[in-house]
Amino acid sequence: MLTEKQFASLKKGNLSVDTQKSMDRISLDFKAASSGEKAKIVALSGLTRTTFYNAFQKGTASPRMVLSMSQLLGVSPYYYTGESDEKSEMNEEVLSNFLREKQLIISTRKKAGKATEMKATEMKAAGKKAAAKKPVKDAAPKKTERTESVETEISVAPAKTTKDKNSSDEILMQISIEKNPKLQKAVASLDEESAVLLFRALIRKADANDNARALCDVIKSCLLS
Repeated sequence: MLTEKQFASLKKGNLSVDTQKSMDRISLDFKAASSGEKAKIVALSGLTRTTFYNAFQKGTASPRMVLSMSQLLGVSPYYYTGESDEKSEMNEEVLSNFLREKQLIISTRKKAGKATEMKATEMKAAGKKAAAKKPVKDAAPKKTERTESVETEISVAPAKTTKDKNSSDEILMQISIEKNPKLQKAVASLDEESAVLLFRALIRKADANDNARALCDVIKSCLLS
């Protein structure tokens, strides 16, 4: 027969195939049992008396309720489910057939498979949880390719003003030829003081450009002539 531990592992559900028959038969036999038998039925099934009284009104017949009454009262479980109208005996063969037909016991292999599956699921969940808590290492900063812009300064050297060594002579010659008569007349009309002042002014301007320098030379030659 089944132990309390085996009762606890039975599948849940309603085994009744005839609600009215289950309700009447379970109610009648439970009420007719002695106080000691009732206590043993409740203890073996792991159910409360309230659960049994509810079954009396609803006609439900759970596996633990049916088998605990069958085992302790010696009545076939098929009688309480409404599948049989004969109150035949309860024995190991009847129990074995009933358990197999109703598939009430989970096979050891199936239990092991479920346990393994549950363990794998728990390990997977634990792994995800650990991964979530694990601090993420900062990714190595990408190397920034620093392009140094080399500014090439192109210094455009100002074109050297190459003075023609003959430019002064040419200007002096031009002034001497074209302006000399007028200059001579103008210089000749100047008094000594004005001529000196003019000459000094030209000397100060002589470094300004070639024209001033040439003019200074012409006036100088005029004064000295």
